Amino acid sequence: MSRLFPEAFRELRVQHIASSCRRLLDTVEAQAAQVAGGESPRLALLTSGPYSETYFEHAYLARCLGVPLVGGGDLTVRDDRVYLKTVEGLEPVHALLRRLDDQWCDPLELRADSTLGVPVLLQAVRAGRVVVANALGSACLGTPALQGFLPAISRALLGEELAMPSLPTWWCGEPAAWQALRGALDDKVARHTFPRRPGAPASGAPTIEAIEADPDVWTVQGRLAFSCAPPWRDGALHTRPAAGVPTTVSMQRGGTSMDTSVLTNGPVELFSMLPQRLGIDDILARRRPVASRTAENLFWLGRYTERTEQLVRLARATLTLIDSDTDAPPALLDAVSVLARDSGLAPAEVPGLARAPAVFERSVLAALTDTSGAFSIGFNLAALARAAGSLRERLSTEHWGLVQAMGEDFHAAFAPPPSHTRGVDALLAPPLPSAATALPALDRVAVQLAAVTGAQSDRMTRDHGWRLLTVGRFIERLVGLAQSFATLLDLAALDSEAGLDFALELFDSTITYRARYQRHQDFLAVVDTLVLDEADPRAFAGVLRRLRIELRKLPGPEALLDAWVARLPAEGAGLSIDALRSLHGDAGETALRWSLRALAHPLVQAGRRLSDDLGSHYFAHAGTDVPRRV
Repeated sequence: MSRLFPEAFRELRVQHIASSCRRLLDTVEAQAAQVAGGESPRLALLTSGPYSETYFEHAYLARCLGVPLVGGGDLTVRDDRVYLKTVEGLEPVHALLRRLDDQWCDPLELRADSTLGVPVLLQAVRAGRVVVANALGSACLGTPALQGFLPAISRALLGEELAMPSLPTWWCGEPAAWQALRGALDDKVARHTFPRRPGAPASGAPTIEAIEADPDVWTVQGRLAFSCAPPWRDGALHTRPAAGVPTTVSMQRGGTSMDTSVLTNGPVELFSMLPQRLGIDDILARRRPVASRTAENLFWLGRYTERTEQLVRLARATLTLIDSDTDAPPALLDAVSVLARDSGLAPAEVPGLARAPAVFERSVLAALTDTSGAFSIGFNLAALARAAGSLRERLSTEHWGLVQAMGEDFHAAFAPPPSHTRGVDALLAPPLPSAATALPALDRVAVQLAAVTGAQSDRMTRDHGWRLLTVGRFIERLVGLAQSFATLLDLAALDSEAGLDFALELFDSTITYRARYQRHQDFLAVVDTLVLDEADPRAFAGVLRRLRIELRKLPGPEALLDAWVARLPAEGAGLSIDALRSLHGDAGETALRWSLRALAHPLVQAGRRLSDDLGSHYFAHAGTDVPRRV
């Protein structure tokens, strides 16, 4: 509003919230200092996660306070102390600003089905090793019954009357209140005193018998007329209550919300959360470690981006091969069938291309947008969007918009026409898209994926989180390309010119190959392009070179990083150009193919093991020791 109506907003004198945030932060830091034992107190805001209807408020408050926004999975308790899991190890947390309901905070002692809390958190609280604000158990202050006692509480604690009158409230567990109220319920609303229990009757107008059966759980309040607000709808302003009905005042229960501004009679405070002059300690304090959950989402963002790109390229090459006006060799048809089944582009039970090309094509087209298949393009676009949705604070608006648009545009391209333009049979079974429809949609998503990859490469801070995103992308590329190359070799698909063209298309190296080997279609030249070329980011040697570089830049003991890098070939792709001299010619080509198989299959396993080890070390922190206090 300050941007759209700056003059009006300035004249209204809306008070800023920075001073309130500062008081909140100072209060919690003062409590946390007693726990920190001489260290600089570290705070975090505990959220219920992005699926909460108030998650935006959590993120906004964390940003205002300058503290990490963490979920239960980001924290762990060791020796009665709370730690934040980061890619650089466990960082102590001395205070939590809790935005998670009490009963979900500790699955070991409270709700066992909670996946939002931190196991053993209550033990750390009892041991006095962490400050929690609001304190666990303070939810009782949210009971409507308390409002009936507020006037007396104010007189007892403050010696004065309430500045704002309390809503008339009677707790039915107080015999005198219930007897005075018993015959006058018509103009009042009954609410649950405590969080609603399974099987309890709904709030609203319970019978006198229901209240008398268990009076403690009922609180009766006078009806409150809600303020009116002017919402904009259908091109005009309308008048409606700020909340629908008295019992629906929470977004969780279907209610709505509106911004509320606090006006001041005097000048607006210009207080800032930041000191006027930043010192070295202030600069260092703002270089936050990358939380493990954030790093894991970045790692999978890179993997899903690369995986989707490989699937799109395989789908395009497969559909183009099927609709080609030349007959492909049987070995290539068999290899494409295996690749499509292994990648999820076709069901495992569908007959292969050589046997039933029309059936195979229909299966591929039907599976493109299937979000239930764990390997389909539709599924991976959705997974990519979920990973990006958990990283909104890390991604630019354009980056996030691209990720959203990809899935929406892809599914829209395959949406059936309106029902009035189709026959009865088409209504019962929506028609499959044709290859002529699918190929432009695949071309479009390929361009969008290239833009997403560019945003990841050029528009993100080069911290350890970005490095894990990059490692994730290259691990996925190594596994996918090595597996595809091994399949093409095993089924002799590279013995034909069509097979070599297909491999170049899968590796996105056709332009590189044509620029280097004009008027040549040779197996050895393809091996040089797809395997040995360190300058090609999609050749084995190029992928392995980037992996070795990025792995060595990750945080961790040098011996551990060396062990990970040692699983990869020491140089290039593990097959030098000099080694090819002895394998050249008709007699040596068979040996060359065996050497390439012996190279490709271990690379697949090495990539998968690297993924598991990175997850265990940086995300799960399996076997991580508690940092020693100096």
